[in-house]
Amino acid sequence: MQQAELVNRLDTFFSIEAFNEASFWRLLLNDSGFRMLQEFGVPGFAEGPWNGLMLDNTRKLENVYLVVYPGRDVLDTIIAREVACGAPGALIFAHYPLDFEVNGRGYVPIPAEQLEELKEHSISYYVCHAPLDCHPEISSPTALANQLGLREQVRFSPHFGGLGAVHGLVGKEIGFQAFAARLAKVTDVSYLRYDQVRHDGLPVHRVAVVPGPGGDPGLIEEAAGLGCDTYVTGVWWHYTDSDISRERRTAFLRLVGKLRMNLIGVSPYASEVAVLRDQMPGWFHDLGLDAEFVPQGDPWR
Repeated sequence: MQQAELVNRLDTFFSIEAFNEASFWRLLLNDSGFRMLQEFGVPGFAEGPWNGLMLDNTRKLENVYLVVYPGRDVLDTIIAREVACGAPGALIFAHYPLDFEVNGRGYVPIPAEQLEELKEHSISYYVCHAPLDCHPEISSPTALANQLGLREQVRFSPHFGGLGAVHGLVGKEIGFQAFAARLAKVTDVSYLRYDQVRHDGLPVHRVAVVPGPGGDPGLIEEAAGLGCDTYVTGVWWHYTDSDISRERRTAFLRLVGKLRMNLIGVSPYASEVAVLRDQMPGWFHDLGLDAEFVPQGDPWR
């Protein structure tokens, strides 16, 4: 397939132009990272909405790879596979334009040497962040909510022009431990970190699903106000060394004393897996394209 045709289909399906995230991502990218993106990226991407085609490295493509974050190991795996098949042209469909380190620097750009390799081996890169969170048919929160079996799903949480979270009912009320085990199973994590689990003594009935690093205290309060007894996200206590994380930690400490809610962080990566693993491959297969989800080795890295 011609890349231009696929990009046009993606842009249209996800209404890319309706979501402008430039001000958010620019705050998270230092000057050197911004210049690097200007050098390797599609002209205007760094100044545009930060969704759509980010790296334009091929005209025709045969393979599509689905990823949450562009981690070094994930990109190395894709590059190796393309080299092995002669690099006929491929597209990476990614949820994020930057990688994410849970315990380290937070959001970090793709290193220059990997940008060079992607270019050399005809591998383009397409970003679908807020559009994939907010789409009415295929989205991060609904994919995870569906895996958890939530009924009567309702959207909430303004997110770059759409609504990026879901709350719903588990059906028959269940215990916290049983629900946590279900969550770990559907997100393919081998363990939940004790420092991302807060059992407030409540059985699980109405659940808020907020994929990604969803530790915004205002968002947690919004979910509580909607009657949610359990809050599922990537991380609710932020460890990264950034101004945003420090602000959220301070605000959360003011909130936690009055908060009546179970909190479970399953890792930002794992909270986003379902849509790329379970929903998006079929979208590409319907176009006659081979699409494969490439997992991240350690969800907590």
